[in-house]
Amino acid sequence: MGTMSFLRGLLWFLFFIALLTVAMYATGNFALSDYLAAVFLQFQPYLPLELNFDQFLVVVTVVSLIVVAIVFVGSAGILVFMAARLSVAQQKQLGQSAAAQREISHIKEQHQHHYDDLITLSRALTKRLDKRVLVQAIVEAASRTTSVAQANSVVSLWLLHFETDTLHFEIGRYCDETLFTQTEYQPTDPSFAHVMTTQKPWLLTGWEEQLACVRREKAAATGSATSAMLVPLQIEESILGVLVLFCHPDVLKSYEEQRAYYDAVWGELSLALAIAVQGELAILDRLTGTHNREYFMKRLIQEIDRANRFQFPLSLLMVDIDDFKAVNDTLGHPQGDAVLKIIGKLIRKEVRAIDLAGRYGGEEFIILLPETGAGEEAGGAVGALTAAERIRKCVDDEFHGLQKPLNLTISVGVAVRRFPPLRPLQFQEAG
Repeated sequence: MGTMSFLRGLLWFLFFIALLTVAMYATGNFALSDYLAAVFLQFQPYLPLELNFDQFLVVVTVVSLIVVAIVFVGSAGILVFMAARLSVAQQKQLGQSAAAQREISHIKEQHQHHYDDLITLSRALTKRLDKRVLVQAIVEAASRTTSVAQANSVVSLWLLHFETDTLHFEIGRYCDETLFTQTEYQPTDPSFAHVMTTQKPWLLTGWEEQLACVRREKAAATGSATSAMLVPLQIEESILGVLVLFCHPDVLKSYEEQRAYYDAVWGELSLALAIAVQGELAILDRLTGTHNREYFMKRLIQEIDRANRFQFPLSLLMVDIDDFKAVNDTLGHPQGDAVLKIIGKLIRKEVRAIDLAGRYGGEEFIILLPETGAGEEAGGAVGALTAAERIRKCVDDEFHGLQKPLNLTISVGVAVRRFPPLRPLQFQEAG
């Protein structure tokens, strides 16, 4: 506005200066008067009307004023046009500056929002160290992070089991294991091989051809989440699990722009999974997959106290591999480790979810059977003996027919807390 006012004032000033100059020149210049008189006398015979010299001067004056007005208007138009162009350029520049400022503010707000999300996520994941709670929090956080207004992301978590070296379905968000053709896959399976090899997120705008692990009749369950991501959760170079996410296509469109944020989220989820896995590994025997002796003894004392308090039956099985020394001496310790791994897997397969299997030491395993034989008239021993025979037969079937020393058998000892007990059962580990 200030620029336009200045330009208008300048135009009026120039106009009055021009008029004054013309008037002064016309009235004070006698040569011009003589020239006009000569012109009048020369053209008077050709004029259609009878004009005297005074009338001719009036005509010349009017024409001069018209010419001056035309020049003025033209100059004014040029100046106004230039001013308008300048104003448009200034407005465009101001608009660009304002847009850039808004974009900077938006980016700052987005970064602050992402930072707050990461802080909230970190606090939520480190609040509890229980594996079940952590894996639940991981899939919820992954779904929340990648969901948009159009669709919630469908997420499943697959864990790499070290004892079998396979990926197992662990938990889902807005889905369960029925969405997939299997609950266990090899890392080399086409659906997982790419992400396991590259150790980087795999983005799929159309996943129907690449993810053969999804049941085609269940694909509609993902709704508007028609794109997919497979995200490896890893610490250093070790992949602990894989997130399989079905999300809206808009998420993939903005993924590259927000890659730093997503990488930070995957890092937080990987750390949480590492905590969950390490918490589990801390109580497991790495070779056999059964619980280690320290954890088993702690749980045994707790179960004895619970059995005494509620008068529940409690049974204990001690498993010993017959002639296991011959395997190590003849075939070597690697083969002996393989045997222990197989038997540990068989034991875990044959016990219930509430039972606890552990490695007592060497080739000995120990199994805790809470509440086994409740209501039995024979003092609770039948259920424990049945479980012991089932485990013995399972191992015998596995190694039956093999050449010595691999034609292995096991011996199982059974201890039962009788009900009603003759005296309270107490346990103390020998030093």
